[in-house]
Amino acid sequence: MAGIPLVGVAMKQKNSAADRFINEYRTMIGMHITYKTGVREMFAMLQKGWVIGLIMDQDTNRHDGVVLNFFGRPTNCTPGAASMARFRNVPIVPAFMHQDEQGRHTLVVHDPVYVENTGDKREDIRRTTQVLNDVIEAHVRKYPEEWFWLHDRWKSVRDDFSEADYRHYE
Repeated sequence: MAGIPLVGVAMKQKNSAADRFINEYRTMIGMHITYKTGVREMFAMLQKGWVIGLIMDQDTNRHDGVVLNFFGRPTNCTPGAASMARFRNVPIVPAFMHQDEQGRHTLVVHDPVYVENTGDKREDIRRTTQVLNDVIEAHVRKYPEEWFWLHDRWKSVRDDFSEADYRHYE
C-alpha cells in the first residue's frame, strides 16, 4: 500500500477454499503471494526489485534448519532470509508491527542486516540467522502480549537435546 513491491511468502493451506480466501485478502493490498516452495520465483522477484516478506519465528524441519539460540534454548531456525540475502547480496530489513497505547498500529523498521560473505557460506548464514533471532527475541520481550504464535517453536529439537545441551545455550 506504500508503493513498495512486496512478495508475501505463505504456506499453502490444506483447505483450498481457505487458501483462496486468505490469499485474496493478501493480494487486495497489492501484495504478490508465493508459497514457501517457490524459491525460484522469490529469486526472480528479488532480481526485479521486489521485497520478500518472510516470517522468521517458525520451526522448520531438521534437514533444512540451523539450530541456534532463541530465548536461551536451542531451536531449529529457518535460514532462508540469510541464504537469499547472501546469494543476491541484498540487505535483510527486520520489521515488526505493534499496537500502541491509543490502539493504533505502529510499524517498527530496524536497521538493515547484511550477510557477511567470508567464504564460509554455512557460518555466514548461521551467524546472520542468529542476529535475526536476537532481533525477534528483543521485540517479543518488549511486546510479549502481542506474540501470536501458532507453532511450537522448539518442536523439532525437543527430543534431540538433553538438559545439558540446553544449558550450553543459556
